[in-house]
Amino acid sequence: MEKNIKTFESYNSDYKRVIPRDFFNESKLLKCMGVLALKILDHQLPEGISIIIEESGEPFEIDLGSDGLYVSNYHITVNGEDVIMKTTYNSKSSFPFMCEIGYDEVPVFDDNGDFDEEFIEMFSQEQ
Repeated sequence: MEKNIKTFESYNSDYKRVIPRDFFNESKLLKCMGVLALKILDHQLPEGISIIIEESGEPFEIDLGSDGLYVSNYHITVNGEDVIMKTTYNSKSSFPFMCEIGYDEVPVFDDNGDFDEEFIEMFSQEQ
């Protein structure tokens, strides 16, 4: 049986996906986004922290930035500030989810999928 796996292109960028590597990379991003969305819907956000994912209903456009993957067409705010939620490319971590705001970057979740203390501290201080 012949292998017939081809590379495929992203929506709006020069990001060329390679199978199977990018199945894993993109699945981690979507898993982290899903966990975040569930925590929002289930009212499991840390005290004093508000997170909004602007829902467009469009297919996810996953793009590769300089140091991670992110969903480029779903706008996210934390306490009213624009952020980029991304996963570290080729990470072996279960939850390699990072929050980038300005020049700062903090982990969103710990290894168990709970909110990381650094994330809580960064955004609790803004209150």
